[in-house]
Amino acid sequence: MGDIRNQLDSQKQVNNKPSSDQKYKSSNSLTRLQSATDTRPNKSKTFAFGKNKRPERQRSASTESIPKQSHDSDEPPVPLFGTFSKHAAEGTGMKARRLSTSLPDEFNVDYCELDTEFKRASLLPGKRGKRLGVGATAEVRIMQKKGYSEDLVAVKEYRLRDRTENEDEYLKKIKSEFSIAKALNHPNIVTTVRLCTHGKPARWNHVMEFCNHGELYALVERGLFKTHYSQGDRLCFFKQICRAVDYLHSHGIAHRDIKLENILMDKNGGLKLSDFGVSEVFCGEHPGLRASGGQCGKNMGEVRLCHPGLCGSLPYVSPEVLRKDVEYDPRLLDVWSTAIVFVTMTFGGSPWQSATEVDQYYVRFEAGWEAWLKEHPDGIIRNVLDSSPLVGPLFRRIEPPTMRKTILQMLHPDPSKRITMKEVVSSGFFLGLDCCTPESYENPNWGMNAAERGASRMAQLATRQIVKKHHHIPPKEVGKFSKGITHRFDMGDGT
Repeated sequence: MGDIRNQLDSQKQVNNKPSSDQKYKSSNSLTRLQSATDTRPNKSKTFAFGKNKRPERQRSASTESIPKQSHDSDEPPVPLFGTFSKHAAEGTGMKARRLSTSLPDEFNVDYCELDTEFKRASLLPGKRGKRLGVGATAEVRIMQKKGYSEDLVAVKEYRLRDRTENEDEYLKKIKSEFSIAKALNHPNIVTTVRLCTHGKPARWNHVMEFCNHGELYALVERGLFKTHYSQGDRLCFFKQICRAVDYLHSHGIAHRDIKLENILMDKNGGLKLSDFGVSEVFCGEHPGLRASGGQCGKNMGEVRLCHPGLCGSLPYVSPEVLRKDVEYDPRLLDVWSTAIVFVTMTFGGSPWQSATEVDQYYVRFEAGWEAWLKEHPDGIIRNVLDSSPLVGPLFRRIEPPTMRKTILQMLHPDPSKRITMKEVVSSGFFLGLDCCTPESYENPNWGMNAAERGASRMAQLATRQIVKKHHHIPPKEVGKFSKGITHRFDMGDGT
């Protein structure tokens, strides 16, 4: 993958080009604008949905040309892109994040030979170990737990050690990711099952819950948020994602790469946050420490900031991280990324390619905030209908208004004034949203809104059986075999 600096330089060249009626094409974007004739040399054919076979997704779209649009356009300014993670440049990025902050010399991680507990499985006769997808550093296949004919699992097979890294660094990277994922226990986080090895030379495998409806990315790509999912569905999805992120933060973990590709849908239509390859233990003991007992959130204390450096996937990264000039709170990066997920999911495209001064759409967004802050120096949005930043037509279309207010609070350019995830999930608006999944595995009052939680105990128990108000399971694609069965993962080193 190209260096992110080259990607930003390429984007700057694009934004400096004069606007014209010609539509710039994107050779690896997944949501295509209308095809148009392009006379520029050395460019591949433009694809439009329903007319030509789409090319395979590429790793990043950060070097893509941005179609010029009028300021009144209702369409998202940037097409939907498949994005891959960038590791940080130093501190909690290079060695410290490729591993993690304060990693022990010896991890307390148990593992086994893959074939002793799992066997090849297939969704089609004659197939063995159907491949779900390939990421930058791993391949994922379906397998089956021995003795349990219906229990399918997703097996993430890591790449072999790169010649530029030593064996100790490579193993710590794998065991750090696994120990963090294994310690998590939440309805909206993918369940980790086992760490295994197989073959010669030994290949490491991360066995996890199989989410058979695949990535949220694929559902957005299919246009289901325009044709199938309602506002209630979108708000329910938002609540599920925020609950997962709040759980992470309350247990000292920051994900640092929240994006559509890392959110999966299970067989019941519930969302699951996945891929902890660049996650950070910002508070408390690392779950790999023997003293933690394999749990996260132990000995919570001072928050450890991340050193300057890039981390995450470019369209979802917050401006303070992209500037690379100050230490940053990884929780506020997660808050920003979650808001971008909602906007991208809702409108089928990113609001910008990167939250930097070289991106004309982000510049307009930031200018709207700056103008508003001159009149509201405290930075608090009190009434979104009468007084909120004018940051572009896309954001004005977010409904209901209370949701628009929440998204703007999550996208405050100043991280010191950005709302926290705890504040998001504690707001009256959020508590009143209908949700189809449990709040936690410990809370019996799952799925209930604020009014229902005020009912009697017997009424609560009765309500639990009928609380599911949405049908999130996507319709099958005609003539295709489960295109949504796709998982892609990174180990966070961006290769």
